[in-house]
Amino acid sequence: MYIFNGKFNWSEYAKNENITIVVPASFSLNDPICAYWQWTDDGEGHKKANKSQAGVISSVADSVGVYRVGFTFESYYHFDATFSDDFSSLTLTMSSPEGNLSDPFTLPLQYGDSSGIPSTSVYIGKLNWLTYAHDEMVTLVVPSGVSDGAPVGLYYQWTVDSEGDAKKNHPVNSTFRAVIIGDNGDVTGTFDDGYYTFEATIPNGGREANIRMSKSSGEDTSMSLTQTDFRGLGTKKALIIRFGTGTDNGIFLVRNMLTSHLGFAVTDVELCYFDVDGQSDPKQCTQGQDPPTAGHFKDKFQGLLSGASAGDVRFLCVDAHGTTYPDNDLQQDTKDRGWVFADDTDWTERSVVYDEWISNTISKNLKPGVNLTIFTSSCIGGGMLDTTSTTPGIILAGCHETQFNVKGLPVSGSTLDPWMYAMKLAINNRVRRKRGVPSYSILFNEAKRYIARQLAAGGLSPEYKGPSPNEMTPIPYDRQAETSNQDPQLSFYSGYIDPDSERFLFPLTTASEGRINEDALRYPRDELQN
Repeated sequence: MYIFNGKFNWSEYAKNENITIVVPASFSLNDPICAYWQWTDDGEGHKKANKSQAGVISSVADSVGVYRVGFTFESYYHFDATFSDDFSSLTLTMSSPEGNLSDPFTLPLQYGDSSGIPSTSVYIGKLNWLTYAHDEMVTLVVPSGVSDGAPVGLYYQWTVDSEGDAKKNHPVNSTFRAVIIGDNGDVTGTFDDGYYTFEATIPNGGREANIRMSKSSGEDTSMSLTQTDFRGLGTKKALIIRFGTGTDNGIFLVRNMLTSHLGFAVTDVELCYFDVDGQSDPKQCTQGQDPPTAGHFKDKFQGLLSGASAGDVRFLCVDAHGTTYPDNDLQQDTKDRGWVFADDTDWTERSVVYDEWISNTISKNLKPGVNLTIFTSSCIGGGMLDTTSTTPGIILAGCHETQFNVKGLPVSGSTLDPWMYAMKLAINNRVRRKRGVPSYSILFNEAKRYIARQLAAGGLSPEYKGPSPNEMTPIPYDRQAETSNQDPQLSFYSGYIDPDSERFLFPLTTASEGRINEDALRYPRDELQN
C-alpha cells in the first residue's frame, strides 16, 4: 500500500489545501484508490469542509519506464496520475466533465510497501490546537492494523504554524508503540513525531477512532474521527452460512480474514448460523443473526448476486454438509447434489438446496465481470460447476464430491475444519510476510501444503484421513466404515477466470471479464495434466 501527501489547488474551491492519496493495495487495474482533501470553500457556503473519495483504478499505462493510472470519483472528478521512476512521488492533474483542469501537482510518498494486502483503514475528522490549528482536516491512515511496531500516518495542515506560515502541511509518519487491547476489544496505540504525542483508540468494530494529542508541557486536545475508506464502495460483499457442523469459531475467522485483510466492510459480510446448536437443545439465534434455513439461503444468495456489477466481488462461504440424497429416506439419487440447511418452519428438520437451483440462480443473476468465489468444506463443492449448463464462478472445496470432510484440527480448545483454517492461515502468513494477496492456484496449493504438514506432524484427528494416495484419482468415502479421504478441489471455467493470475477475492482483470467460453476445469486434475 502507498500514501502520498501534499498540496493542491482547484479553481476557487481549494486554494493551497492539504490532500492525501491512499492506495490500499497496489496500482493494478480495478484496485481501490482513495483521496482525502479539504475545501477552502465548497461552493455551498461551507468553509473547510472535509472531502473523502473512494474509487477504483480505471486505466493503467506502463511504457518506456513511465507508469500512469487514471481514476474517477463520483463520476465527476477525474485524476490522471504519473509516478516517478522510483515511485517516490505522484504527479496528478484533476479535471471535471465541464472541462475544468487543475495545474499539475506533485505529492511526495509518505509510506509505501509492496505487500498488496488491502488491510488499510482510514479515518478522518477535525483538529483544533491552540492558536495554530482551527477546524483543520485530519486524516489517520492505519496500513496494517494497530500493533507494536506497525506503521501509522497522520496528515493535517496548520492554520498558521509557530513561525507564521499559513497552511503548512504537517505529515506524521510513525509507528505504534505501547499497544493495549482492552477486555472489550478496544485497541489503543501511541505514536509521536518527536514533539507531539498521539494516543489513538479504535473501538471494537473499527468504525471510528479517537485521538488524544498532547505535548510534554501539558497541553492536549481530543479528536473524534470516522472511518471513511474504500470499504465504503460496497463492491465486495459476502454471505457466510453454517448449519449442522457444530458451533466452532471457524466462520468468524473467515469473517475476520475478509474484513481485516481483503477489503470487505464489516457491514457487507452477513452470517447465518445457530449459536446454540446442541444435539438435544433447541436451536437458537441469540446474536440477532438470521437462522441458516434453506429459504434464507436462497433469498440472500440471490440478493448477493443480483446486486453486483462488473468489477464487484461476491463471496459465498458454506460450512454445511453436502448430500446426494433428495430427502431423509436415504434413497440415493445420483442426479442431485445439494447443501443441507435447516427447514424453514421446523429448525430441527433438514432441507436441501440442490445444485441445479444454485447453478440456475447464478446463471440468471450474475452479471459479466463479477468475481463469484464459493468456498465450501462439504462434499458437493468440487462438482458444483460440473453441471449440464456452463455456470460462472470459481469454487474452493475441501474435498471431492465423492468424499466427505471432517473437522479435525484442534485450535485453542476448538476443533476446526482444516481446509477453512488453512485458507485463513495462508492469507495471514501473506500479510505477516508482506507477500501480497495470492492467486487462487497459489492459495489452493498453500492450503494443501499446510494440511499435509499437519498430517505429517500428527496434528489432525484420526478421523481426518487427508488426501488419497493419488489425488488424481480421489478415493470415494467408505460408507460401511464411515471414513473418507479429503482431496481439495479448485473448480472453474477457464473462460471465466485464470486462477494462476487472478488474485483471491479481487476484481477480475482478465480480458474475458467473467464470460464463459470454454470447458469446466478443476485442479489438481487439470493442473497436473497441463
